[in-house]
Amino acid sequence: MKIFSSEAFKATEKARTIMKAACEICGSPLRTPNRVEIDGAIMVVCDNCARLGRKVGPAIAPPVSVISNRVVRASPMRVNASQNALRTMAQRPTEQEFELDPDYHLIIRQAREKLGLSQEQLGKLINEKPSVIRMVESKKLKPDITLTRKLMHELKINLLVSLSELEGGRPTGT
Repeated sequence: MKIFSSEAFKATEKARTIMKAACEICGSPLRTPNRVEIDGAIMVVCDNCARLGRKVGPAIAPPVSVISNRVVRASPMRVNASQNALRTMAQRPTEQEFELDPDYHLIIRQAREKLGLSQEQLGKLINEKPSVIRMVESKKLKPDITLTRKLMHELKINLLVSLSELEGGRPTGT
């Protein structure tokens, strides 16, 4: 039976941690992560892919998780004043959770009709099949976060409500 010293264990654990990180573009392991902006998206990439964009700050970004239409934003560590300007939507200082509005199908249909768009036209605008729009509007399909954001952007509506609003109940028009 081999016994590892605490130094060897720490070195092994550190190596495992480093190997878990991968470039968001090419997938190669990150030896020295770089935080760069490429076409408006901020990514953590390897040295080779860092040449594709401009460096925007430290490589460590707070985690953002999306779990079945629930967006969880984690709070970042303290940042200095120059880094405040570089904050993105995913790096807000407080944790907030959002859920898809229960009446999403009505909100989408009303907004589409208000803009005078058919389901086919809306589908083309957001690069989705008309059948997807039909299923969403008939509540047969609950849109994922990507589709939700596309609909929100194109129809200029808000489909996400905070969990505190849902739990506390919101006033209804009845």
